[in-house]
Amino acid sequence: MLDDFDFTERRVEQNEELDVVAWAENNGWVVRKLQWIGRRSAPDRLFAGYGQLFLIEMKRKGKTPSRDGKLSEGQKEEFKRFAAVGVTVHVFYTGEDAIAFLKSKMSDLLV
Repeated sequence: MLDDFDFTERRVEQNEELDVVAWAENNGWVVRKLQWIGRRSAPDRLFAGYGQLFLIEMKRKGKTPSRDGKLSEGQKEEFKRFAAVGVTVHVFYTGEDAIAFLKSKMSDLLV
């Protein structure tokens, strides 16, 4: 039977990311999915709004025991390249945290 099957609902990284995208677009942000041509390790999304640009990478804790929401080596290197020119790639583990970050950037300008 199915006695040994775990029916626990799980949030996948993509669901968290899409929740953030929907919230952001409904609150005045322009959001684009990023993919580099000819190379890997692009951040997930570019968020533009309120005179600002943010690169955001969504991760999920516990994805697999070996990864557990960690950046890949390629992502670490790519994000270091951005840091070297003064650009931060923001990494979030929940949609709630990413939305709170975007809200804080909106309120900084709306005050």
